[in-house]
This record gives sequence, structure tokens and C-alpha cells, in this order.
Amino acid sequence: MIDGVGIKSLKIVRDDRGAVLRVLRKDDPYFLAFGEAYVSVVNPDIIKGWKLHTTNTGNISVPHGRVRFVMHDLRDGSATKGETQEIFLSPTMEEYRLLTIPPGVAYAFQNISTAPSLILNVPTEAWREGEGSHLPIERIPFVW
Repeated sequence: MIDGVGIKSLKIVRDDRGAVLRVLRKDDPYFLAFGEAYVSVVNPDIIKGWKLHTTNTGNISVPHGRVRFVMHDLRDGSATKGETQEIFLSPTMEEYRLLTIPPGVAYAFQNISTAPSLILNVPTEAWREGEGSHLPIERIPFVW
């Protein structure tokens, strides 16, 4: 496991009317700050990434669909520098989790559903020009 990456099982509250998918509370150990909340739509089989943030920590869940995340530690001085980690997120009991990605850990993701998937991110900072970057997908192996 990459140092600083957090994975927390999330709660789904279901009844005959539907469900509530809890994501992040201010008293969660992974909660550092609130910057913004946004949803990305990812089409089937599409790979997005590599994304790399310099100061922003991401708090990611998948409320719809199934998405494969691959993370790669690029931080100088990290005990896990150069290591790669994979996790699958979806709104199933086993995979409904919060993925916390610290700055300096690059990540890419792929929708492995047959329909569009939704990714909810609640990062610690609001988007600002120059804080993050995109690396070519070829730079770090994204393999099955």
C-alpha cells in the first residue's frame, strides 16, 4: 500500500425507497479540509490520467458504475516512492469506499462498466490553475 493513501469502507443506508450513500464527514479521520465537490462522468472503457497534484488531497468515491484506480508514488523521500497500487470502487457493499490520495501520488482511472460511471471528488482545495498537472498515460505503466 502506498504511504498516505487512505481507503475507508463507506456506509450505504438502504430501504424500500432507495439508498443514501455516505461519502465524507468532517469528523472522519481522512477529512483535512473542504475545497470543493465535483462529479466526473467517465464513459465505458475510457482511461483518464495521469493526474498529479502538488498540494491538493483528493477524497474520491464512485456512487454509480465501477471504476479501476491506479496510483503511483512519485514523491521524493517517500518510503513507497516508485510503488504502484490498484483499487476498484463502486456502490457495492464490498467496493463502496472512500479513496484518499495525497499530493505527489499520481493517479489514473478507467471506467470498467458498460455504462457511464460517476466519480465524486471532495478535494481539500478548490481548483486553481497550476496546482495540478496531467502526465501522459504512457509515462507510467497502466497495465491489467
